[in-house]
Amino acid sequence: MSLYSAMRSGISGMSAQSARLAAISDNISNSQTAGYKRATVDFSTLVTSPGDRTTYSASGVQSNVHYQVEQDGTLLGTSSTTDMAISGSGFFVVGNSATGTPDYALTRAGSFLPDDSGFLRNTSGQYLQGWKLDANGGLGTVNTTRFDDLETINVGNLAYGGSRTTQMGLTGNLPAQATVGTNFATTTTFYDSLGNAQDIKLDWTMTTAPDPAAAPTPIDGVWELTVTAPGAYTVTPAGAQTFTFASVGPYAGMMVDGTGTPLGSMPFTVTSGTSATSPTPDSFTLNVSNITQLRGDYVPQITADGAKAGRVTSVNIDETGKLWALYDNGARQGLYQVPVANVTNPDGLVTQAGNTYTLGRDSGTLTLSAGNSGKAGTVVGSALEQSNVDIATELVSLIETQRAYSSNATLVRTTDELVEETTRLKR
Repeated sequence: MSLYSAMRSGISGMSAQSARLAAISDNISNSQTAGYKRATVDFSTLVTSPGDRTTYSASGVQSNVHYQVEQDGTLLGTSSTTDMAISGSGFFVVGNSATGTPDYALTRAGSFLPDDSGFLRNTSGQYLQGWKLDANGGLGTVNTTRFDDLETINVGNLAYGGSRTTQMGLTGNLPAQATVGTNFATTTTFYDSLGNAQDIKLDWTMTTAPDPAAAPTPIDGVWELTVTAPGAYTVTPAGAQTFTFASVGPYAGMMVDGTGTPLGSMPFTVTSGTSATSPTPDSFTLNVSNITQLRGDYVPQITADGAKAGRVTSVNIDETGKLWALYDNGARQGLYQVPVANVTNPDGLVTQAGNTYTLGRDSGTLTLSAGNSGKAGTVVGSALEQSNVDIATELVSLIETQRAYSSNATLVRTTDELVEETTRLKR
Protein backbone atom coordinates (compact mmCIF):
# COMPACT_ATOMS: atom_id res chain seq x y z
CA MET A 1 0.00 0.00 0.00
CA SER A 2 1.41 3.42 -1.01
CA LEU A 3 0.47 5.02 2.33
CA TYR A 4 2.75 2.66 4.24
CA SER A 5 5.59 3.22 1.75
CA ALA A 6 5.14 6.97 2.22
CA MET A 7 5.48 6.52 5.97
CA ARG A 8 8.60 4.40 5.52
CA SER A 9 10.04 7.06 3.24
CA GLY A 10 9.37 9.78 5.83
CA ILE A 11 10.98 7.72 8.57
CA SER A 12 14.05 7.07 6.41
CA GLY A 13 14.25 10.81 5.74
CA MET A 14 14.16 11.54 9.47
CA SER A 15 16.88 8.94 10.03
CA ALA A 16 19.06 10.44 7.27
CA GLN A 17 18.64 13.97 8.61
CA SER A 18 19.46 12.67 12.11
CA ALA A 19 22.76 11.35 10.73
CA ARG A 20 23.45 14.71 9.12
CA LEU A 21 22.61 16.50 12.38
CA ALA A 22 25.05 14.22 14.23
CA ALA A 23 27.81 15.06 11.72
CA ILE A 24 27.12 18.79 12.08
CA SER A 25 27.25 18.41 15.87
CA ASP A 26 30.65 16.71 15.66
CA ASN A 27 31.96 19.35 13.26
CA ILE A 28 30.95 22.24 15.49
CA SER A 29 32.28 20.61 18.66
CA ASN A 30 35.63 19.89 16.93
CA SER A 31 35.96 23.26 15.24
CA GLN A 32 39.01 24.01 17.45
CA THR A 33 40.53 20.52 17.29
CA ALA A 34 43.89 20.58 15.52
CA GLY A 35 43.95 18.37 12.44
CA TYR A 36 40.22 17.57 12.53
CA LYS A 37 38.61 16.82 9.17
CA ARG A 38 35.01 17.87 8.56
CA ALA A 39 32.40 15.11 8.27
CA THR A 40 29.64 15.44 5.69
CA VAL A 41 26.58 13.28 5.05
CA ASP A 42 25.57 12.67 1.46
CA PHE A 43 22.16 11.34 0.47
CA SER A 44 21.18 8.86 -2.22
CA THR A 45 17.82 7.49 -3.36
CA LEU A 46 16.58 4.08 -2.23
CA VAL A 47 14.57 1.99 -4.71
CA THR A 48 13.11 -1.16 -3.12
CA SER A 49 10.70 -2.17 -5.88
CA PRO A 50 10.09 -1.08 -9.46
CA GLY A 51 7.20 1.23 -9.96
CA ASP A 52 4.62 1.22 -12.75
CA ARG A 53 2.54 3.86 -14.46
CA THR A 54 -0.51 3.52 -12.18
CA THR A 55 1.03 3.30 -8.70
CA TYR A 56 4.07 4.66 -6.92
CA SER A 57 5.82 2.96 -4.02
CA ALA A 58 8.08 5.30 -2.06
CA SER A 59 11.41 3.85 -1.02
CA GLY A 60 13.08 6.68 0.89
CA VAL A 61 16.65 7.88 1.22
CA GLN A 62 19.91 6.51 2.58
CA SER A 63 22.79 8.48 4.05
CA ASN A 64 26.53 8.07 3.43
CA VAL A 65 29.16 9.62 5.68
CA HIS A 66 32.15 11.27 4.00
CA TYR A 67 35.17 12.93 5.64
CA GLN A 68 36.85 15.80 3.83
CA VAL A 69 40.30 14.36 4.44
CA GLU A 70 41.94 16.08 1.47
CA GLN A 71 40.76 19.58 2.38
CA ASP A 72 43.54 21.35 4.29
CA GLY A 73 42.92 23.45 7.34
CA THR A 74 44.61 26.77 8.08
CA LEU A 75 48.20 26.56 9.39
CA LEU A 76 48.91 28.58 12.53
CA GLY A 77 52.33 29.12 14.06
CA THR A 78 53.02 28.00 17.62
CA SER A 79 55.79 28.49 20.16
CA SER A 80 56.55 24.77 20.43
CA THR A 81 59.43 23.52 18.30
CA THR A 82 58.04 19.99 18.32
CA ASP A 83 54.70 21.02 16.82
CA MET A 84 54.43 20.30 13.11
CA ALA A 85 51.95 20.47 10.28
CA ILE A 86 51.80 19.34 6.66
CA SER A 87 51.12 21.85 3.91
CA GLY A 88 49.71 19.71 1.12
CA SER A 89 48.89 16.03 1.00
CA GLY A 90 50.04 13.41 3.45
CA PHE A 91 49.84 12.27 7.06
CA PHE A 92 52.12 11.74 10.03
CA VAL A 93 52.58 8.15 11.18
CA VAL A 94 51.77 7.49 14.85
CA GLY A 95 51.68 4.44 17.09
CA ASN A 96 49.64 3.66 20.18
CA SER A 97 52.73 2.78 22.26
CA ALA A 98 56.29 4.07 22.56
CA THR A 99 57.99 0.68 22.71
CA GLY A 100 57.50 -2.72 21.14
CA THR A 101 55.46 -3.06 17.96
CA PRO A 102 52.61 -0.55 18.15
CA ASP A 103 49.42 -0.39 16.13
CA TYR A 104 50.12 2.21 13.48
CA ALA A 105 47.77 4.94 12.31
CA LEU A 106 47.88 8.13 10.25
CA THR A 107 47.03 11.62 11.48
CA ARG A 108 47.19 15.29 10.59
CA ALA A 109 47.19 16.33 14.26
CA GLY A 110 50.78 17.41 14.85
CA SER A 111 50.74 18.76 18.41
CA PHE A 112 53.58 16.62 19.79
CA LEU A 113 55.28 17.07 23.15
CA PRO A 114 57.84 14.87 24.95
CA ASP A 115 56.49 12.55 27.63
CA ASP A 116 58.46 11.78 30.82
CA SER A 117 60.80 9.53 28.81
CA GLY A 118 61.32 12.00 25.95
CA PHE A 119 59.07 10.24 23.42
CA LEU A 120 57.04 12.63 21.28
CA ARG A 121 53.32 12.13 21.93
CA ASN A 122 50.28 14.10 20.77
CA THR A 123 47.21 15.11 22.75
CA SER A 124 45.39 11.85 21.93
CA GLY A 125 48.24 9.72 23.32
CA GLN A 126 49.65 8.67 19.94
CA TYR A 127 53.44 8.53 19.51
CA LEU A 128 55.19 10.05 16.50
CA GLN A 129 57.10 7.56 14.34
CA GLY A 130 60.19 8.19 12.21
CA TRP A 131 63.32 6.71 10.69
CA LYS A 132 66.45 6.90 12.83
CA LEU A 133 69.37 8.67 11.10
CA ASP A 134 72.98 7.53 11.38
CA ALA A 135 75.74 9.46 13.17
CA ASN A 136 76.35 11.54 10.03
CA GLY A 137 72.68 12.44 9.66
CA GLY A 138 72.18 10.08 6.73
CA LEU A 139 69.29 7.74 6.07
CA GLY A 140 70.15 4.21 5.09
CA THR A 141 67.97 1.80 3.16
CA VAL A 142 64.42 1.78 4.55
CA ASN A 143 61.13 0.27 3.47
CA THR A 144 58.89 3.00 2.05
CA THR A 145 55.74 0.89 1.62
CA ARG A 146 55.47 -0.56 5.14
CA PHE A 147 55.90 0.63 8.72
CA ASP A 148 58.58 -1.97 9.52
CA ASP A 149 61.61 0.36 9.81
CA LEU A 150 59.93 3.07 11.86
CA GLU A 151 60.58 3.72 15.53
CA THR A 152 59.18 6.12 18.11
CA ILE A 153 60.95 9.48 18.05
CA ASN A 154 62.70 10.34 21.30
CA VAL A 155 64.19 13.77 22.04
CA GLY A 156 65.07 13.15 25.68
CA ASN A 157 68.56 12.64 27.12
CA LEU A 158 70.27 13.84 23.95
CA ALA A 159 74.03 13.81 24.35
CA TYR A 160 76.57 15.37 22.03
CA GLY A 161 80.29 14.83 22.14
CA GLY A 162 81.12 17.31 19.45
CA SER A 163 82.15 16.53 15.90
CA ARG A 164 85.70 15.96 14.81
CA THR A 165 87.48 17.98 12.16
CA THR A 166 87.63 16.18 8.83
CA GLN A 167 89.00 18.92 6.62
CA MET A 168 90.79 22.24 6.92
CA GLY A 169 91.72 24.79 4.29
CA LEU A 170 94.23 27.65 4.39
CA THR A 171 93.82 30.63 2.09
CA GLY A 172 95.37 34.07 2.13
CA ASN A 173 98.42 35.97 0.93
CA LEU A 174 102.16 35.86 1.59
CA PRO A 175 103.83 39.30 1.12
CA ALA A 176 105.90 39.38 -2.09
CA GLN A 177 107.95 42.28 -0.64
CA ALA A 178 109.18 40.13 2.29
CA THR A 179 112.89 39.40 2.66
CA VAL A 180 114.65 36.06 2.98
CA GLY A 181 114.24 34.66 6.47
CA THR A 182 110.88 36.37 7.08
CA ASN A 183 108.63 34.11 9.16
CA PHE A 184 104.89 34.10 9.66
CA ALA A 185 103.31 31.78 12.22
CA THR A 186 99.63 30.94 12.50
CA THR A 187 98.03 28.80 15.19
CA THR A 188 94.54 27.47 14.69
CA THR A 189 92.22 24.97 16.32
CA PHE A 190 90.82 21.63 15.26
CA TYR A 191 88.61 19.17 17.16
CA ASP A 192 89.18 15.51 17.94
CA SER A 193 86.47 12.83 17.92
CA LEU A 194 85.22 13.87 21.37
CA GLY A 195 84.98 17.55 20.50
CA ASN A 196 88.15 18.48 22.42
CA ALA A 197 90.00 21.49 21.00
CA GLN A 198 93.55 20.87 19.73
CA ASP A 199 96.04 23.45 18.39
CA ILE A 200 97.97 23.15 15.15
CA LYS A 201 100.71 25.59 14.08
CA LEU A 202 101.68 26.64 10.56
CA ASP A 203 105.07 28.36 10.02
CA TRP A 204 105.90 30.07 6.69
CA THR A 205 109.54 31.07 6.09
CA MET A 206 110.77 32.83 2.93
CA THR A 207 113.88 31.16 1.51
CA THR A 208 114.06 32.95 -1.87
CA ALA A 209 112.78 36.46 -2.54
CA PRO A 210 110.99 36.94 -5.88
CA ASP A 211 112.65 39.14 -8.51
CA PRO A 212 110.57 39.52 -11.68
CA ALA A 213 113.24 41.77 -13.27
CA ALA A 214 116.16 39.40 -12.77
CA ALA A 215 118.09 38.69 -15.98
CA PRO A 216 118.26 36.57 -17.90
CA THR A 217 115.57 34.60 -15.95
CA PRO A 218 113.06 36.03 -13.47
CA ILE A 219 113.35 34.59 -9.98
CA ASP A 220 110.31 33.00 -8.38
CA GLY A 221 109.54 33.36 -4.70
CA VAL A 222 110.10 30.29 -2.54
CA TRP A 223 108.61 29.62 0.90
CA GLU A 224 108.89 26.75 3.33
CA LEU A 225 105.90 25.59 5.35
CA THR A 226 106.22 23.56 8.53
CA VAL A 227 103.04 22.10 10.04
CA THR A 228 103.34 21.27 13.75
CA ALA A 229 100.59 19.18 15.36
CA PRO A 230 100.14 18.09 19.01
CA GLY A 231 102.37 15.32 20.30
CA ALA A 232 99.85 12.53 19.72
CA TYR A 233 99.51 13.50 16.06
CA THR A 234 101.68 12.94 13.01
CA VAL A 235 101.80 15.12 9.91
CA THR A 236 102.28 13.71 6.42
CA PRO A 237 104.39 14.88 4.64
CA ALA A 238 106.59 15.63 7.64
CA GLY A 239 109.07 18.46 8.06
CA ALA A 240 109.47 21.68 6.07
CA GLN A 241 107.81 21.61 2.65
CA THR A 242 108.90 23.93 -0.16
CA PHE A 243 106.40 25.96 -2.19
CA THR A 244 107.23 28.03 -5.28
CA PHE A 245 105.24 31.08 -6.39
CA ALA A 246 105.50 32.39 -9.94
CA SER A 247 106.77 35.97 -10.17
CA VAL A 248 105.84 36.65 -13.83
CA GLY A 249 103.56 35.28 -16.50
CA PRO A 250 99.87 34.38 -16.49
CA TYR A 251 100.20 32.62 -13.12
CA ALA A 252 102.11 35.36 -11.33
CA GLY A 253 101.52 35.22 -7.59
CA MET A 254 100.12 31.69 -7.75
CA MET A 255 101.59 28.51 -6.30
CA VAL A 256 103.16 26.48 -9.16
CA ASP A 257 104.88 23.16 -9.60
CA GLY A 258 108.25 22.51 -11.21
CA THR A 259 106.88 23.07 -14.71
CA GLY A 260 105.28 26.41 -13.90
CA THR A 261 101.74 24.96 -13.84
CA PRO A 262 99.41 26.01 -11.02
CA LEU A 263 99.51 23.56 -8.16
CA GLY A 264 96.07 21.97 -8.09
CA SER A 265 96.26 20.58 -4.57
CA MET A 266 98.77 20.29 -1.76
CA PRO A 267 97.20 18.44 1.14
CA PHE A 268 98.74 17.56 4.48
CA THR A 269 97.26 14.67 6.43
CA VAL A 270 97.10 15.03 10.20
CA THR A 271 96.52 11.74 12.01
CA SER A 272 96.46 10.53 15.60
CA GLY A 273 96.33 7.14 17.24
CA THR A 274 93.95 6.19 20.04
CA SER A 275 94.33 7.50 23.57
CA ALA A 276 92.35 7.75 26.79
CA THR A 277 90.96 11.14 25.80
CA SER A 278 90.49 10.27 22.14
CA PRO A 279 89.51 6.60 21.75
CA THR A 280 88.68 7.02 18.05
CA PRO A 281 91.57 7.69 15.61
CA ASP A 282 91.38 11.22 14.20
CA SER A 283 92.43 12.14 10.71
CA PHE A 284 91.85 15.24 8.66
CA THR A 285 93.24 16.88 5.55
CA LEU A 286 94.86 20.33 5.53
CA ASN A 287 94.94 21.91 2.06
CA VAL A 288 97.18 24.95 1.40
CA SER A 289 96.99 25.21 -2.39
CA ASN A 290 94.97 28.46 -2.36
CA ILE A 291 97.77 30.65 -0.94
CA THR A 292 99.01 33.54 -3.10
CA GLN A 293 102.21 35.64 -3.09
CA LEU A 294 101.39 39.27 -3.88
CA ARG A 295 102.48 42.61 -2.52
CA GLY A 296 100.53 43.32 0.64
CA ASP A 297 100.07 41.94 4.12
CA TYR A 298 100.07 38.42 5.47
CA VAL A 299 96.35 37.72 5.81
CA PRO A 300 95.65 34.04 6.52
CA GLN A 301 92.12 32.67 6.45
CA ILE A 302 91.41 29.21 7.79
CA THR A 303 88.22 27.26 7.29
CA ALA A 304 87.50 23.96 9.00
CA ASP A 305 84.60 21.79 10.04
CA GLY A 306 84.10 20.18 13.45
CA ALA A 307 82.76 21.59 16.67
CA LYS A 308 83.50 21.49 20.37
CA ALA A 309 81.40 19.40 22.72
CA GLY A 310 78.04 21.02 23.38
CA ARG A 311 74.61 20.40 24.85
CA VAL A 312 71.20 20.44 23.20
CA THR A 313 69.36 23.75 23.35
CA SER A 314 66.37 22.94 21.14
CA VAL A 315 65.16 20.84 18.24
CA ASN A 316 64.12 21.95 14.80
CA ILE A 317 62.12 20.37 11.99
CA ASP A 318 62.82 21.35 8.38
CA GLU A 319 60.50 21.23 5.36
CA THR A 320 61.50 17.66 4.49
CA GLY A 321 60.55 16.42 7.96
CA LYS A 322 64.11 15.96 9.20
CA LEU A 323 64.34 16.55 12.95
CA TRP A 324 67.53 18.33 14.00
CA ALA A 325 69.08 18.78 17.42
CA LEU A 326 70.56 22.26 17.90
CA TYR A 327 73.53 22.66 20.26
CA ASP A 328 74.90 25.59 22.20
CA ASN A 329 78.12 25.48 20.19
CA GLY A 330 76.25 26.38 17.00
CA ALA A 331 76.33 22.87 15.60
CA ARG A 332 73.30 20.80 14.67
CA GLN A 333 72.80 17.10 14.14
CA GLY A 334 70.10 15.25 12.22
CA LEU A 335 68.38 12.72 14.49
CA TYR A 336 65.27 11.43 12.73
CA GLN A 337 63.49 11.62 9.41
CA VAL A 338 59.77 12.11 9.98
CA PRO A 339 58.09 10.46 6.97
CA VAL A 340 55.03 11.83 5.24
CA ALA A 341 52.58 9.02 4.44
CA ASN A 342 50.39 9.08 1.36
CA VAL A 343 47.79 6.61 0.12
CA THR A 344 46.22 6.29 -3.30
CA ASN A 345 42.70 7.00 -2.03
CA PRO A 346 42.58 9.03 1.22
CA ASP A 347 38.77 8.70 1.25
CA GLY A 348 39.26 4.96 1.71
CA LEU A 349 40.95 5.42 5.09
CA VAL A 350 39.06 4.20 8.14
CA THR A 351 38.38 6.92 10.72
CA GLN A 352 39.44 6.14 14.30
CA ALA A 353 39.36 7.98 17.61
CA GLY A 354 41.92 10.68 18.32
CA ASN A 355 41.91 12.22 14.82
CA THR A 356 43.61 9.14 13.38
CA TYR A 357 43.01 6.96 10.35
CA THR A 358 43.94 3.38 9.60
CA LEU A 359 44.46 1.72 6.25
CA GLY A 360 41.28 0.31 4.77
CA ARG A 361 40.29 -1.98 1.95
CA ASP A 362 39.81 0.97 -0.41
CA SER A 363 42.68 3.21 0.72
CA GLY A 364 45.14 1.79 -1.82
CA THR A 365 48.92 1.66 -1.74
CA LEU A 366 50.84 3.25 1.17
CA THR A 367 53.91 5.35 0.35
CA LEU A 368 56.31 6.82 2.94
CA SER A 369 58.68 9.58 1.85
CA ALA A 370 60.43 12.73 3.00
CA GLY A 371 58.39 15.89 2.97
CA ASN A 372 58.37 18.20 -0.06
CA SER A 373 59.11 15.33 -2.44
CA GLY A 374 56.84 13.63 -4.95
CA LYS A 375 53.23 13.73 -3.76
CA ALA A 376 54.22 14.46 -0.17
CA GLY A 377 53.39 17.88 1.22
CA THR A 378 55.85 20.19 2.94
CA VAL A 379 56.43 19.75 6.67
CA VAL A 380 56.09 23.01 8.61
CA GLY A 381 57.75 23.13 12.01
CA SER A 382 56.37 25.12 14.97
CA ALA A 383 52.91 25.12 13.38
CA LEU A 384 49.61 23.28 13.66
CA GLU A 385 46.91 22.60 11.09
CA GLN A 386 43.58 23.84 12.35
CA SER A 387 40.26 22.13 11.80
CA ASN A 388 38.84 22.57 8.29
CA VAL A 389 35.39 23.27 9.75
CA ASP A 390 33.74 26.57 8.84
CA ILE A 391 31.26 27.51 11.57
CA ALA A 392 29.12 29.64 9.24
CA THR A 393 28.70 26.75 6.83
CA GLU A 394 27.76 24.40 9.67
CA LEU A 395 25.12 26.79 11.05
CA VAL A 396 23.53 27.11 7.60
CA SER A 397 23.52 23.31 7.29
CA LEU A 398 22.00 23.08 10.77
CA ILE A 399 19.03 25.24 9.72
CA GLU A 400 18.58 23.24 6.51
CA THR A 401 18.68 19.97 8.43
CA GLN A 402 16.19 21.18 11.02
CA ARG A 403 13.72 22.17 8.31
CA ALA A 404 14.21 18.92 6.40
CA TYR A 405 13.71 16.89 9.56
CA SER A 406 10.52 18.82 10.42
CA SER A 407 9.22 18.28 6.90
CA ASN A 408 9.82 14.53 7.13
CA ALA A 409 8.13 14.47 10.54
CA THR A 410 5.14 16.29 9.03
CA LEU A 411 5.04 13.68 6.28
CA VAL A 412 4.93 10.88 8.85
CA ARG A 413 2.15 12.58 10.84
CA THR A 414 0.11 13.23 7.72
CA THR A 415 0.51 9.65 6.52
CA ASP A 416 -0.48 8.38 9.96
CA GLU A 417 -3.69 10.45 9.82
CA LEU A 418 -4.49 9.08 6.37
CA VAL A 419 -3.93 5.52 7.53
CA GLU A 420 -6.21 6.13 10.51
CA GLU A 421 -8.87 7.63 8.21
CA THR A 422 -8.64 4.56 5.99
CA THR A 423 -9.01 2.31 9.00
CA ARG A 424 -12.21 4.13 10.05
CA LEU A 425 -13.79 3.29 6.67
CA LYS A 426 -14.18 -0.31 7.84
CA ARG A 427 -16.29 0.65 10.85
